[in-house]
Amino acid sequence: MHYVGADLHKEQTWFFVMDHNGTKIISKSIANRPELLQEFFQTLPKPFSLAVEATYNWYFFVDIAERFSQNVYLANSFELKAFAKRHKKTDKIDARLIADVLRKGFLPTVFIPSPQIRELKETLKYRVNLVRDRSRNIFRLKNTLDKIGKDSTGNFTTEKQLKAIQVDSLPEHYRYITNGYIERIITLSKRIYSMKTYLRNELFDDQEIKNLITIDGLDYFSAAIVKSEIVDINRFRSFNRLCAFSGLAPRVSQSGNKTAYHGTLLSNRRKLLQWILLETVFHFIKASPERKMRYEKLKCHKGSNTAKIIFARQMLKVIYHVMKEQRPYYPEKLIQQENENYQIQSVAATALSGV
Repeated sequence: MHYVGADLHKEQTWFFVMDHNGTKIISKSIANRPELLQEFFQTLPKPFSLAVEATYNWYFFVDIAERFSQNVYLANSFELKAFAKRHKKTDKIDARLIADVLRKGFLPTVFIPSPQIRELKETLKYRVNLVRDRSRNIFRLKNTLDKIGKDSTGNFTTEKQLKAIQVDSLPEHYRYITNGYIERIITLSKRIYSMKTYLRNELFDDQEIKNLITIDGLDYFSAAIVKSEIVDINRFRSFNRLCAFSGLAPRVSQSGNKTAYHGTLLSNRRKLLQWILLETVFHFIKASPERKMRYEKLKCHKGSNTAKIIFARQMLKVIYHVMKEQRPYYPEKLIQQENENYQIQSVAATALSGV
């Protein structure tokens, strides 16, 4: 078996190939053109395993490598730093490090989703960026109106509210700027609505999405983000592993007789998954009077941020069981009601059979 380490960049990739003894076979840089990469992979001694660091543009590279390599791994950039030298860093050294750690079996890897999941992830990120762009333009529009003493209150995500702005009464330059912001916000709002319809149509027949949207606080968009980030729930052996993956697990420091210290949340996490859980958790809380009451108590004792994170974990636990058991979400009251209805139906059936 041969081992290939690849240090991927925008325009080129440095490859380092070694045998099972760690002896150097090839070390060279190749331009990131599909035909050149395929030609290079064909010349490598077979069989070989390849590892590449997880960069923003790894999609095409992995798809090409999977045609020729026996195994393809995506190295965790965050954890790979622990193996790197502190005083020396070049593309060649990085590629050699990846190949050597792969050969020794210590390579920290991340999950490689299917092309379909990648397409879904990019679509969802596009929708998130549309909303962020609209929010930025609304902020800039309100900022401009505040500077000239005009009313900037109201919900500027609606076309009706935007049309209510008295643009004609503004000075010429501010009129031009304001019209530009209004046109941009309206265009982005139409695109966001179009994306909402598109996602709903695309995901309507997905059974896993149907199960997730039964959870309080999740709709098609947020459920799709949860699915695209988790992908396969069976790769998490326990809820605690999923909690750490989502970035909702606190840091823990304990040594010897020193009392364990719980610090801030983990920085090595799935940012989008953590974000959507914290964004939707208040809908999850408000959907149940019991949750709302408990949240208020925790808020008084531990603060609003800690209480929010605690309920985000609780929401994630519901998601974990819904995906693990492949079923819709059944709140406690709904289960109790169904049991009572079942008992009533059973008694009625028994009475009818006795007659």
